[in-house]
Amino acid sequence: MEGEGVAHEGGYTFFVPYAMAGERVKVAVDRVKGSVAFAHIIKMLEPSPARQEAACPLYGKCGGCSLRHIPYEMQKEIKRENVRTLFYKNAGIELADLPIVGSDTEGYRNKVALPFGVENGRAVLGMYKRATHRVLPLSACPLHGKWIEPLISETLDFVREHKISVYDERSGKGLLRHLVARRLPLQGGFEYSVILVVNGNKIPYEETFADRIAAVLSDKANVYICKNTLHNNVILTPEIRTLRGEDHIRAEMCGGVWEVSPLSFLQVNFPVAESIYEKVVSEIPEGGFVVDAYSGTGIMSALIANRARKVVGIEVIRDATLNAAKNAEAFGVGDKVTHLCGEVEKVLPDVVKEEKDYTLVVDPPRAGLDPTVIDTILACPPESILYVSCSPATLTRDIGRLEGKYALDEVKLFDMFPGTPHVETFVSMRRRTGK
Repeated sequence: MEGEGVAHEGGYTFFVPYAMAGERVKVAVDRVKGSVAFAHIIKMLEPSPARQEAACPLYGKCGGCSLRHIPYEMQKEIKRENVRTLFYKNAGIELADLPIVGSDTEGYRNKVALPFGVENGRAVLGMYKRATHRVLPLSACPLHGKWIEPLISETLDFVREHKISVYDERSGKGLLRHLVARRLPLQGGFEYSVILVVNGNKIPYEETFADRIAAVLSDKANVYICKNTLHNNVILTPEIRTLRGEDHIRAEMCGGVWEVSPLSFLQVNFPVAESIYEKVVSEIPEGGFVVDAYSGTGIMSALIANRARKVVGIEVIRDATLNAAKNAEAFGVGDKVTHLCGEVEKVLPDVVKEEKDYTLVVDPPRAGLDPTVIDTILACPPESILYVSCSPATLTRDIGRLEGKYALDEVKLFDMFPGTPHVETFVSMRRRTGK
């Protein structure tokens, strides 16, 4: 389900990353689970005539874009088939037509998160080697585009000049953990957010670092230090302070300028995100009452308010709800949108107790809807559900739980992540008659 090549031999099913249908390869088996074997290519015997050059120095090593050897139209078909399989397996639903909205395949990501490492005694920035925590040095990445190259180069020049230590996971010592950056469209140019994540309160010469980063980025740059002394895989913590610029970042999308915290979630591919938002808004009944669960910084809520009579956003992160309220006002819909901080299963019943025919929009994290949330939805049933998901596996699991009361109207894919096996899915469901 990750775009691997699949083969059947001797009663076993083999999953082989980076292999294509029709190829002959020699493999080594890494592990076996029951009748399923996981293997890797050790020699290409007969490549597919469709195989293309991956054009990335870390391809096959970092695991970040495991489909780059496959032509884009074939990538989309793989994603369609994966989603079809999951719908049948998890929800018992056979899909015939399954449209997919495509994307630019290069330079589409507006966010990068790079761990620091050490190679030959020198600090490096890069990607983790597949299935390890070893950092592979990176100077360029085709998924991000050229903007990250001077950022990486200047950061490493600064770190090496001032001999700033790199964090070591085993000992817990060292300062530099990650470099996290965004390039967001704004009024014909871009605004940048650059966060240096450190194992401590500060780094030497941090104001100099901020000035140097701003100098190599052509547009406005907001530079931050994020303190992270946790011994786990969490990258960012709430302990963040501004070195240069403002304590918020701005992005232009869907006809609005949105203000968010540097820690806030934003989609990494804005053109595709705009297509998803437009699809959701088009499904909202004119003058209807809408609950936007997992509303985040309120972009979707504000856009929905152009069609709805009233929108209530529910979000568990308080800072995000504050951003969302500001964004609704700035977009001119503050009188139609209310944002509440809390858990969906606790807030939803009070919000809809007087609304029998409301529309529920859900865009949950990768883990999908908690069983308590599904129980709450079934106890307070909306007329329709619009579900946006970054995980077809958890989406289809949840649809299977809702399917007794809700009928599937439409499924549409949005390829937010070309070159990878991941895809965004939009689903609309309508309450069954008499349910």
